[in-house]
Amino acid sequence: MNTQTENTKETNENSNSDEKELISQLEKQISVAVWIQFIGQIMETFYLSKIMMISEEVRSNDNERQILLGVWMQSIGNLFEGVGVTKQVLASDVTNTLKAQEITNFGDWIMTVGTAVEAHAAKQIINEEKKKLEPAIFVP
Repeated sequence: MNTQTENTKETNENSNSDEKELISQLEKQISVAVWIQFIGQIMETFYLSKIMMISEEVRSNDNERQILLGVWMQSIGNLFEGVGVTKQVLASDVTNTLKAQEITNFGDWIMTVGTAVEAHAAKQIINEEKKKLEPAIFVP
């Protein structure tokens, strides 16, 4: 009976060890995915900035500039998130993990504000375009 209990404990320990290893591998893959997301965000920011430099029409529109500002904010937030997630994966103790989580959370908030800025400006552009489509009121 004692041998059976010891075997069960060993099996549970091995299972927990395998689970922890799998979680560690998945966390590393999440870190890579966050950096890939950052690269995509930087590319979007770069190309929108180029359009802004090339087009006087876009450059002179306050809402277009606000969209670019929002995208830049998202890029900065994404950078903080990438740094934070990577530090979480590399953290060796709870204190460093919490510090890394704070960096990640700060990045999430910056991205959220940037998304709100971009969405508000985009809605303004949509409203302006809708006004152009409305027929003029005929007054005899």
